[in-house]
Amino acid sequence: MLEGTNFSFDGKYSVNYGLLNCKIGGGLFDEQFVANKDIKETRVRGKDKPYLQEVVRAPLEFSLTFAFEDNYDESKIREVARWLDTDYYAPFFTDSNTERVFYCMLVSDSKLLHNGLKQGYVELTFRCDGPFSYSRSFVSKTYEWHDSPLTITKQTFADGVSENLIMDSENKLIMNPVKPKWSGHSSAIKWIDV
Repeated sequence: MLEGTNFSFDGKYSVNYGLLNCKIGGGLFDEQFVANKDIKETRVRGKDKPYLQEVVRAPLEFSLTFAFEDNYDESKIREVARWLDTDYYAPFFTDSNTERVFYCMLVSDSKLLHNGLKQGYVELTFRCDGPFSYSRSFVSKTYEWHDSPLTITKQTFADGVSENLIMDSENKLIMNPVKPKWSGHSSAIKWIDV
């Protein structure tokens, strides 16, 4: 999730703010694999094995580190802070996987680390609205239908079989309310004929 260079949050892209998603230090990426869960169990005296009552999953949390491509100033810092500090869950995704969307908001542990020369990076922690990510909405294209509708003119099953269907008083097909029973079959019938 975090290996993308650019990211989008709340419909705005990091490249528009001169930010790059990065990893400070060496080594591998460290991401939460699945959400934490709290297992609720009940113990009964004399039983070593507890009874499972429920599992409560915690929302996902992830840390993000981004650096400014160029030097920053107070105006740019305030603009980025206003963009990222929402009071609602907003969609987040990276350019490495645009199909996996997290609805999240900024929580504690946000830090600006810099060298005093207006160069540096920001470390943030986001909390999601649930324990899972989402996929994008899929909207299919509109299909034009140029054929005329099919009309079935046959009103009876003289040419076919009608199993468990009957005609009601208005000559409409309905399911037969009388359920078949084994006693209703002939004793000479075989399993293969049922």
